[in-house]
Amino acid sequence: MRELVLTRRGEKLCVYLLEHRHLVEYHEVVEGGEYALGDIFLGSVSQVNKGLNAAFVDIGLVREGFLHVSDIAPGFFLQRAYVEALRRAKRPSVELLQVEASPPKEASIAEYLHPGDWILVQVVKEMSDTKGPRLSTQVSLTGQGLVLLPFSTEIGISHRIVDPVQRQAWREQLKAFYRAPYGMILRTGGQKLSPPELEAEYSLLIQKWEDFQRKLQGKKPPYRLSEGSSSITQVIQDYLNSMPEVIYVADETLYAEIQQYFQIHRLLSPPALRLHRKKEPLESYFEVDRATRLLLGRTVTLPNGGYIVIERTEALHVIDVNSGSLAAQNRPPEEVALQTNLLAAQEIARQLRLRDLGGIIVVDFIDMRSAEHRRLVYERLCEAMKADRAKHVVLPMSEFGLVQITRQRRRAPVEPSEEVPCPTCHGKGYLAHTAVPYDRIEEQLVFWGKAYPRAILRVKAHPLLVAYWREKYAFSPPSWIWNLLPHRWLQIEEDKDLPLGRALLYQGSDWVALLE
Repeated sequence: MRELVLTRRGEKLCVYLLEHRHLVEYHEVVEGGEYALGDIFLGSVSQVNKGLNAAFVDIGLVREGFLHVSDIAPGFFLQRAYVEALRRAKRPSVELLQVEASPPKEASIAEYLHPGDWILVQVVKEMSDTKGPRLSTQVSLTGQGLVLLPFSTEIGISHRIVDPVQRQAWREQLKAFYRAPYGMILRTGGQKLSPPELEAEYSLLIQKWEDFQRKLQGKKPPYRLSEGSSSITQVIQDYLNSMPEVIYVADETLYAEIQQYFQIHRLLSPPALRLHRKKEPLESYFEVDRATRLLLGRTVTLPNGGYIVIERTEALHVIDVNSGSLAAQNRPPEEVALQTNLLAAQEIARQLRLRDLGGIIVVDFIDMRSAEHRRLVYERLCEAMKADRAKHVVLPMSEFGLVQITRQRRRAPVEPSEEVPCPTCHGKGYLAHTAVPYDRIEEQLVFWGKAYPRAILRVKAHPLLVAYWREKYAFSPPSWIWNLLPHRWLQIEEDKDLPLGRALLYQGSDWVALLE
């Protein structure tokens, strides 16, 4: 049983996917945001980096989009001819444009793009704290059964359809109504539609793209072409291939929006729509608020008393599996390791979906001597990962108990919502040696003592820092310290709310930090 719970929190639409009442996916969609995943932009190339073999594209966001040479689509030359005609204020006639050869995979991006070039791109990965959105020149429009690929000759079949005979049969049926240069990909859910229904959807998607073309007339970059798609549309389209059986909402406006979507878009198997009318909040009723707090921390407990620790580094994510309280029990170590690793494999697959972790993930399972046990854990992990909609690769477990995973990420990873960086170590997890910040504060005090040789300096610091100074500079009366400033008194106040490595200096009418 798969259920989708939708709630509004301010300007955000919170999306919770539950499988058998267990939370497996969570993300937020900002309503009326500057961009959304899948948006199409007319952008301008601002920089071409030969070292990265990538270009940075201005699409009007706070960070420039990143376009790698591998994300240049086969129909790039056709698209470029179209955009150049648009730039010359001529009405492009796409049907008359000749499709050139595809850009070679090992080519340099500098051969195709230059600063100032106009380009059509689509957002394929959301921006993060440090990086702009990932872009692709393979623009597409998603329907219920098909994905339309303008500027393409491709007729593709979903990779989830694995039977080669079935794939070839579908390809032949799609060729019957193909119109150049509008390629298409059959979605997994498209198998439920008949060829005439797919042809009708194909024509509607082409009409939608031609409407976009008319909107582009006279526009200059940066311009958001697909602006206007609601957050509800984004969410439902995201789940078209594997639509949940039930959608729960507590907002009547949200309920009406989803109803309207289903009236316009006739789905083959529409989910049941339920309006939550109980006094208890929808999040609390399904316990998704509690589950989100418990599941998004650094440490996640396992049912048998073990736990996993998830750490993010600049290059990859590391997951460590620990036996926890089981290690103290009088049970064979190999049995404890196998049981904990099997539970951890299931939970790790869930955590990857829930947090939408991407890139390289290294899992350090508890060491097991038996090759058969290592195989069982690997198979359990692969089986649990089958429910993941993101593309992923899981390598076999090494003799050291390490499993390497690569996973495609589209959204910004979900960070622990109940945790904030430590104000003392700034989230690094390490504190400077005790004397280091104290010495720097003293250097700042000497500077201000020289700047104001006749004024009484007042300082506010943590009690431990005050105690350190009192021990270092011998006995002094309350509220005063002698000789911390050369041959001068320093008036001191204790403030237990201040971090250890921070002190405030009183200047005129305000307290100023001596060291940040």
